[in-house]
Amino acid sequence: MTSIDITSMLKEGLQREVDSPVVVEEAPYMYPIKKRTWENWFPFAYRAFQKLNPLTIRSFATIGAGSGADAIGALHVFNHLDTIVITDVDERIVPLTERNIKRYCWGVNLVAVIGSLCQPLRDHGLKVDLIYENLPNIPDVEDITKEYRRSSRYKACSFESCDEQAKAYLLESHFAFLQEAKGSLNRGGSALCSIGGRVPYDILQSLVQSAGYRFEELVAGFKVQTEPEEVLSGYAEAEKEEVSFDFYRYNEAVEFLKKQGMEEPFVELPGEQLKNLLVPWRISAQEALQLYQQEQSYRIGHTVLVIQAFKE
Repeated sequence: MTSIDITSMLKEGLQREVDSPVVVEEAPYMYPIKKRTWENWFPFAYRAFQKLNPLTIRSFATIGAGSGADAIGALHVFNHLDTIVITDVDERIVPLTERNIKRYCWGVNLVAVIGSLCQPLRDHGLKVDLIYENLPNIPDVEDITKEYRRSSRYKACSFESCDEQAKAYLLESHFAFLQEAKGSLNRGGSALCSIGGRVPYDILQSLVQSAGYRFEELVAGFKVQTEPEEVLSGYAEAEKEEVSFDFYRYNEAVEFLKKQGMEEPFVELPGEQLKNLLVPWRISAQEALQLYQQEQSYRIGHTVLVIQAFKE
């Protein structure tokens, strides 16, 4: 077990002072928190949380809770919360995540349940105002119970039915989540999807709309690809003549963005505009994998999107 101080990450993500220290415990089977703030996903979620009206969010759920950093950020932003629900498919993770959050969860009812996507909410008759997800994208036919691989990939054929386009672009977990979330949202509620912008922007819009939601982008940014040995091979394998993924030469792209007056995490522009700006440094998944295999210190980047999906 390792203790990680995320105080500085909360400060950078929320852009305000927070009580110190904020510490979470990690186990080897959890998706690891990175030392550099913007190599993580949850600070992008913090930026998205701040764009929502806290008065309208009394209940919050996070699907695939990991260390609980997402939920701790929600506690700092949504100061009228009365209920937080955390779920994870890995029964080893939930008790530790619950313990992490309880340290900072004064006066809020914390519900910790085990299961896939929104099934635990349905099983317990729970509905909430906001559901957040940052799910793995890559299906895996191999054993994924070792260390954190279960958090970075999902077991192939986990979902009974799915849109073929979502399958082709490795968005199956997000589409299945959106389909299930409709039954777990209160009236006027919404879902937040934290997704790597490795696919064409219109594909993401189509995914949300075909699941029965209205699409709104809250945050777009740019980050380095972490776990490249895990991720790039999965995307390269899925790449076909008609399906290509958007990765970028990270160092060159960052140098250019900084010359444009932008700063990490590069959230100044809408997602589609950011991707258009990065076209000169775009490479496919197969090209990215080849570069990484030639030199493992070579840094690959991708865009990040946090999308709000309003139940229609």
